[in-house]
Amino acid sequence: MRVKSLALFVVLVLVFSVVAAGCIGGGGTSTSSQGTSESQSSGGNGQGGGHGGQGGASSSSQQGGTTSESQTPVATWQSPWESYNPVELGGKNYYITHIEYVYTAGYNDGSKYTFDVMKERGYAQIHVYASENGNKKDLGTFKVFAYHGRLTPVNNDTLPGLEYWIFVKERTKNSDTYFLAPILNFGALISGNVVEVEIVSGSERYFWSNPAALGMYDKMPYQAGDLNDVFSSIDSGIGTIWTAVISSGIWTGLENYDLTKPGQYDWSGMGISYHYKITPDGTVTFGGKTFRTANVEWSYSIGGVSVTGKGKVAPALPIPIHFEGTFANPMEGVGTWSKFELKDLRLSENFGTLQYSELTPTQTQTETPTETQTQTTTSPQQGLSSNWQLAWDASEPITINGQNYIVKEVTFRVEYKKGDSVFHMNITKGYREVQLNGEKAYLLYANVSVDGKEYTYRVYVKPGYLNEYTSGILWVPQVYDMINGPDFIKIEVTGSNCHYVADENGNVEGDYNCGHVSDDFQDYNMVWSLNTGFYGGVYGDVLKYVTLTSNGQGYTVEKDGSVSLAGMDFDLYKITWSGLIENVDVPANGVTYVAPQLPFPVKVEAAISEMGGQGRYVKVELTGLKLEAE
Repeated sequence: MRVKSLALFVVLVLVFSVVAAGCIGGGGTSTSSQGTSESQSSGGNGQGGGHGGQGGASSSSQQGGTTSESQTPVATWQSPWESYNPVELGGKNYYITHIEYVYTAGYNDGSKYTFDVMKERGYAQIHVYASENGNKKDLGTFKVFAYHGRLTPVNNDTLPGLEYWIFVKERTKNSDTYFLAPILNFGALISGNVVEVEIVSGSERYFWSNPAALGMYDKMPYQAGDLNDVFSSIDSGIGTIWTAVISSGIWTGLENYDLTKPGQYDWSGMGISYHYKITPDGTVTFGGKTFRTANVEWSYSIGGVSVTGKGKVAPALPIPIHFEGTFANPMEGVGTWSKFELKDLRLSENFGTLQYSELTPTQTQTETPTETQTQTTTSPQQGLSSNWQLAWDASEPITINGQNYIVKEVTFRVEYKKGDSVFHMNITKGYREVQLNGEKAYLLYANVSVDGKEYTYRVYVKPGYLNEYTSGILWVPQVYDMINGPDFIKIEVTGSNCHYVADENGNVEGDYNCGHVSDDFQDYNMVWSLNTGFYGGVYGDVLKYVTLTSNGQGYTVEKDGSVSLAGMDFDLYKITWSGLIENVDVPANGVTYVAPQLPFPVKVEAAISEMGGQGRYVKVELTGLKLEAE
């Protein structure tokens, strides 16, 4: 029942992502039969509330009772388990800032384990650290958004507890995704916004600080402890069982049904027919605020097995008051039993301040006004060139100020760090027409200087294959993709003490490792590779999602000076971004400078900050450009 590697947690995250995206339990049909609505006791300011501003719409499948909506407002349960949007009460919006509940999970071997769960969120002041020459360096104090959670086994010495702090640059819908769940806040943990993480489970502790999330891209992340050791000590069963609970269609079948009226109805979804019985049941009070509730009973069958359950729901809240029952596990079928009881819930119009001190925080929360997140928008620029969206493709002439130009050569200055290792490089790449074996060909070249060592890489191609290189891989500031490109006639690599030649017929001569330079140089090449790195990832994402006239999700844009290249001046636009490297969910943060008239970036400065691994920093700047007028 224990997680043995990070891979299992990634699988768990993917399962939760499907649930969070609304892909499970959505859609369905319902029929109902309701009796006369009972008069409900009322009190406080929680009557008729809705979650996320979606409450108040009666399901079309319901038959009206004798009490009118003006006397008893409709109350439907919307967006169960969702905590990003506020709860609406009495015309005001409140955020869930603190919850406590008892959760019992039934395991496959028949055993049942109970956990006390506490979750809270708010602002915090923390120290951020970097690794410098193997030492911990304090970079100062910063205000961030915090998620604090604690899972404590009840009357069980065999399961370790779990406590964690996760700090992000700003609260987002993704970082809030698992706030209500009895597991780590994975949405915050695997985010480009994550600033700092501290996790303790049993005797294991892991700490990770990521300065790049706050714009300090050249600072390497600091970490202490072993991430795999922490994850291996965390019990995985509770997460798997919780996945079965929230992915069940039971909750979807309750949405849009007026829970103020008693009755029974059927709902079908995911190929399963559910039967519900609704009994309004007075009120419940949390934090001085009162909520109407309804008892819910359900039954369904799957695989020839009948399943039942029951619970109490407050329509205005996105989390049940309690429930108990057997749930269909999408991976393992029927047999997952769970019991849940909400003990405490605190609501606030603003997020307060949490006190953090290495997993010994006070749990009081002081009300402070929510900081306004200012989002600036640049004024629309008329007549901006779209050449920057060509994404390294200079296979066709580009138009600058009404004149067509062919890109012939580029020069980049590079700084690259991996952990405490660093190298500097200048790389010039271009092409020209030549004669090879008496026939017309094109020579593609890369002249590289790495910390004083000189290397030349040459690739000869037939005219018909030139576009396969000038459409991208020739201009990227690395050599790996170029010398491993398609349809070459000849490849030649020359170093100060080595030489290597290979031709299209498979003839090879010289030192195959010539041009390897170093392991760090090869690692840098992979960072910029077509399929795995900044070539198709970071800069590609900028192209896909960014406009130069407004900000967007995960990035900001501002006009930022100019640069002189090829005898011309170009305005620059600075794009600041954060996110995850595609397919591996590793946080990346950085800035990309583009000149709208040019088909590649003028500057990229970025950090890749992998928990449990070495940080990487890359800074690449276009310093030379040769254009040929048509």
